[in-house]
Amino acid sequence: MSASPQPIPCFRSRPSIRLLLLLALLATAVAGCLTPVRVVPTPTPWPTPVPSERNRYTVTRGAIEDRFQLIAEVAPLRWEPLAFAVDGKLGAVLVSEGEQAEEGQILAELIMPDLLEQLEQARLDLSRAESVLWVYENELSFDLERAQLEVRRVELLLEHARNDGDASQVALREVELELAQLNLREVESRVDPSLVQSVARANLSVVALERQVEERRIRAPFSGQVVAVGIGLNSMRGPLEPPQRRADVPAFSPFMVIVEPQPVELIVSSQSARASELSVGLEVTAIHRWAQDEPFPVQVSQLPTISSGDRFTPGFPGSIHLAVEGETPPLVAGEFVNIEVVAAVREDTLLLPDAAVRRFGGRTFVVVQDGDRQRRIDIRTGLESQGMVEVLEGLEEGDVIVGR
Repeated sequence: MSASPQPIPCFRSRPSIRLLLLLALLATAVAGCLTPVRVVPTPTPWPTPVPSERNRYTVTRGAIEDRFQLIAEVAPLRWEPLAFAVDGKLGAVLVSEGEQAEEGQILAELIMPDLLEQLEQARLDLSRAESVLWVYENELSFDLERAQLEVRRVELLLEHARNDGDASQVALREVELELAQLNLREVESRVDPSLVQSVARANLSVVALERQVEERRIRAPFSGQVVAVGIGLNSMRGPLEPPQRRADVPAFSPFMVIVEPQPVELIVSSQSARASELSVGLEVTAIHRWAQDEPFPVQVSQLPTISSGDRFTPGFPGSIHLAVEGETPPLVAGEFVNIEVVAAVREDTLLLPDAAVRRFGGRTFVVVQDGDRQRRIDIRTGLESQGMVEVLEGLEEGDVIVGR
């Protein structure tokens, strides 16, 4: 028998692979250790800047004013929002924004064809009743005049009979006079109350219908300019789109605003910066943008009022009002003017340029140059205006300050 073949030994056994991986990792680590270390050079220090004479300031004495400016709008002093008295659908708008209107002029009305027809019929009924009453009263007037003349005629005949001394004629004329007077009283009492009542009823119907029609109309309460037209106005400025015919219009909701061009006042938004510093009676200066060389005084007359909800409240409740008196440049509603306010004035006080004052970490301080040394001093400041700062505490006149 021949011998069975023997297996060929495998040199890449599992322990050999682990050995190779370990040698590779060891070689990598050694190579990393041989890499030269990079040394970061030491930075060259910058020289400390020495303040120049231009950055040094001296505390002086002088005057300083706290001034600030606001923007005001020219507004009419007399103006009124107009509304329909009942709900309805919009009919005719007879004026546009910017047009002039005369007192009593119809500006807009709701759709009301049936009501207008009823009013026309009521007026015809009233005219008919008045005509019947007029004819009756005219006939009565003639009868009354004839009866009065008859009484007068008989009185003359009676007087003539008495002068003649004819007793029978006197008695006859006295009877005729009594009959004439009786006829006169009868004519005077001949009044038909039903005709008067018919006229009264017809007149009441006309008045009631006219009132209903007027509730659906807007008339100008005074001569002025229409400045806003729209459904649900909440200010003096109208919506972007004009109202459409047959649109629903709620009752007592401002639909138009009419203003009287003169007199005018100025209004300032209460949200403007420093507007809260204004007080009633304070006199300030107004400067028109087109007449800057003609400043004129105005006076704060009213502060903002408290309003609730979104209802239209006349008089700019959220604004500060300034009264305009005396000679002024031409002022047109809607224009803007600058308001200059002098909030405070300090005379003979210590002053320092703002560039010399430092603020950091809640502190306000300066760097004082004291010979060759510099030292920090906390100060208390006051007014600031046009690059100057009032110093209330911490410095004296003549101190030299190193600026920023």
